[in-house]
Amino acid sequence: MSYGDYAMRKTSVVIPTYNEKDNIVKLLKVMNEAIPSLNYLVVDDNSPDGTYDVLRKMEMKNLEVIVRTNERGLGSAIRTGLERALKTESELIVTMDADFSHDPAYLPGMLKMAEEGGYDIVVGSRYVKGGGIENWPLKRRIVSKGANFLFRVAMRSYLKDNTSNYRVYSARAAREALNCNSADGYEFQICSIYRALKSNLKMGEYPIVFKDREVGKSKLNNGEIVRWFKFLVSLLFSS
Repeated sequence: MSYGDYAMRKTSVVIPTYNEKDNIVKLLKVMNEAIPSLNYLVVDDNSPDGTYDVLRKMEMKNLEVIVRTNERGLGSAIRTGLERALKTESELIVTMDADFSHDPAYLPGMLKMAEEGGYDIVVGSRYVKGGGIENWPLKRRIVSKGANFLFRVAMRSYLKDNTSNYRVYSARAAREALNCNSADGYEFQICSIYRALKSNLKMGEYPIVFKDREVGKSKLNNGEIVRWFKFLVSLLFSS
């Protein structure tokens, strides 16, 4: 994985964690060796497995760890990371999972697309040509496909993958996403796309193959799925 020879704007990578001790250190080492010019922001929800303990032992000057003791949720953690990245004057902000489901090998291409194409959001897309999913059970595939279909129809989104957390945001798109202050869970993904659509921000998709985690458990449960659909209904009635 190499970034290329073009000039890169100041870029931060936001990685939410909860019980990712066995994944996060390996991910950060792989990414930092490949792209040492990035800033890494790990937002940990006070993981009981010792995630913070392994992170604080890492000798990375470009790593900042934010431990939250009173807040929970993927969307809330992403907002915390986006807000911090904006305070450091980052011009591009990456969001991704900690468990290697989002292969860091795609990141150089996503950053290049964002910078050279002038995109406000580049989505690492499973549903465009060249994208795909590996090792997902049928239920997860059906839920993901169904959720994307419903959002595309309801919100008239031109994106094929509106729920991927692997993204590159411009500072402008990140500021817009911070308005999703009630989207604390997985619904943050569609809220941020909704805000971008309403603001006529330029969005594009970069093909990725999503691989289900090998270590640890997924945080997506039935409660999160129900909350996601309720949030979509609220968007529909508010638009």
